[in-house]
Amino acid sequence: MLTLTETASFRGDDATPLVEASLACRICLSGEIDWALRVDEWDAEVECRCRGCDDMRTVSLTGEQALRLSVDRRLN
Repeated sequence: MLTLTETASFRGDDATPLVEASLACRICLSGEIDWALRVDEWDAEVECRCRGCDDMRTVSLTGEQALRLSVDRRLN
């Protein structure tokens, strides 16, 4: 099974709706997702699961994006 990792497309200072749209489900386009942030010394990523269709994916983050998600818990 091939696992693809996509790259997040929001900036750390983007408005919350843009951050939410970047993490929306790629299958059904739902913004209703559960996510878990994983950060280590060199990498950061968010594991996303759609509440609507149950699709799961990993999204790679920059340090600025990881900081944004760790501070802005309104997305979860």
